[in-house]
Amino acid sequence: MLSAAFSASAQVFDFADDAIRRGYYDRPWQRYEAEPGFCATSGEFLLPPQPFSQKPIQAEASNLTATALREAGDYVAWTVDRPGRGLTLRFCIPDGADGKGTKAVLALEVDGHHVTDIALDSYWAWQYTAIENIPEKYPDNEATADKFARMRFDEVYVLLDEDIPSGGEMRLVCAGDCVGDLVVDFVELEPVGAALTFDELEVADKVLYDSSTDLSLFIASNPGKTIFLPAGRYSTARPINIKADNTRIIGAGMWHTTVYFSASSDDRSTYAARGFHTSSSGVELRGMSINTANNKRYYRNNPSFQVGKGLNGSWGEASRVTDVRIDHFECGAWITGARNLTVEHCRFRNNYADGINLANNSTGCVVSHCSFRNNGDDDMASWSTGAYATANEYAYNTAENNWRASSLGFFGGKNGRAHHLAIYDAMEAGVRLTCDFDGTGFAADGRFELSDITIRRCGTKSGMPGEHGGFWGGSDASLELRAGWAYDLRNIDIRRIDIYDSRFDAVSIEAGSGKRVENLELHDININGVADFRYGVNIAASVRGNGHYSGIRGSGVTEPLMARIPDGFDFTSEPGSGLGNVADDGREDVGCPFRFFDLSGREVNASDIEAGIYIRRASSGRSDKIRIAAGL
Repeated sequence: MLSAAFSASAQVFDFADDAIRRGYYDRPWQRYEAEPGFCATSGEFLLPPQPFSQKPIQAEASNLTATALREAGDYVAWTVDRPGRGLTLRFCIPDGADGKGTKAVLALEVDGHHVTDIALDSYWAWQYTAIENIPEKYPDNEATADKFARMRFDEVYVLLDEDIPSGGEMRLVCAGDCVGDLVVDFVELEPVGAALTFDELEVADKVLYDSSTDLSLFIASNPGKTIFLPAGRYSTARPINIKADNTRIIGAGMWHTTVYFSASSDDRSTYAARGFHTSSSGVELRGMSINTANNKRYYRNNPSFQVGKGLNGSWGEASRVTDVRIDHFECGAWITGARNLTVEHCRFRNNYADGINLANNSTGCVVSHCSFRNNGDDDMASWSTGAYATANEYAYNTAENNWRASSLGFFGGKNGRAHHLAIYDAMEAGVRLTCDFDGTGFAADGRFELSDITIRRCGTKSGMPGEHGGFWGGSDASLELRAGWAYDLRNIDIRRIDIYDSRFDAVSIEAGSGKRVENLELHDININGVADFRYGVNIAASVRGNGHYSGIRGSGVTEPLMARIPDGFDFTSEPGSGLGNVADDGREDVGCPFRFFDLSGREVNASDIEAGIYIRRASSGRSDKIRIAAGL
């Protein structure tokens, strides 16, 4: 049981990457973490598992740390720095035996006064997948002994009547008997203005939705108009199809207007009856939250029966999505064939597959200043299933707690860009450019550009699914580059990447099926800690092709900073600009860090060794090969 009191400024969690404008640095909320040094609590801190394992609840928490409230009256509290009345709570409570969740209540108190009760429900959380190695392993919400759990957290959004004032104490109190641990990851608090009104909407040809008919039918009957949804919650059991150019659907604000798709995902006849669909141009969606009764990826775990995307279709030419929050869909958005789509200041959270995928033939689309969190496939992706996805861009986005696949993934295409991203706590890869999926592959001309990206606490070593590894138990680096299976990996330019505390190799370069890695540029890669006996940059022996590197620097790497470059991979660097390893004293050693041992196994200081040939022992114990290193 721990308790402490702190100043407001000490309790706001500051993201280190804000200062260099990586991630959603201009987000409107402040983060209050339920962690040591950032809160007062009578509960128990759940600290990062050592050694790391995926089993503990906090393995899916931000910074791998959270607080458990176990008894009625247990609390966690913070001193508020900036006033706000929009409250986001990330939490975990136990699942029910039938996979349909349990309920709990947290009382919100401000300066000792009860403000409201916050109802929690784990209905949308707790996804399970088979431990055994089968060809397809998709998560569902049916718990059995032969499965492991992910997506153990969810979020609830509360709009308060008044701001919690600066300097006020915001306290969450367990309000009843706990079924099990009630785990608080963090609270986010933000200012929320008054709801936009119909009269304030300064556009021509506007119509007011009055709930007299189903929302889907109302939108269909007003093609090409600006349809205003005033503050309120609107439920529909139908998908919303936008069939006319220049249709605009505008809500009173993300915190004021909610569209809820109520069709059951347990009924095959309605499995796709949710989400906004359009192939029209000049469409605008703005100022609302969209949510759904869905609590799984597929109907009966069959990928032929996908239970609906939040946004779907091509969205035509020059459409725009702004100030929209999307939770609990199969995918937040799956876009094919869009031209110059703009998505900004949106939140893609708690979905069962991708956050957003700019897929086949999407061109010139930009997704920026967005939040991605707790999604069950790639947060930000582009997959060229047919025609190339071309010149699409992800910029100034933050992705957190992805629980399957990666936070950023490109799978073929041409001239894609990703820059100024912050990626935290992905259970598997942080970033991947791979050739694992069918499609048109990476174009022979042009290039993909990734730059100014931070990756923290990502990757996984192989092991028993549910404890280590991906869904099949395999390992993932923080940054994965892989040719093979479907096509070559080519024309990739990666610069100014900072990787912290990787749980496996920081960067991996792989190839299979006779495919090649061609024209790879890897520059200014700062690696700050990897798993024991892993590499900063690991290059598989099967890699063939060519590339160029410079400015790869590392600290906290026990193996060589870069693995041996295999024959057949022409991976070169300008003299003096290749590798740097930073010793504990801050001194830089150029080249791979070797460790030397005498015949008794005692390690010898490299500076005391005369020139010659020496046997190098594999420090990890993973290999029985004898490595020969030139003496210094």
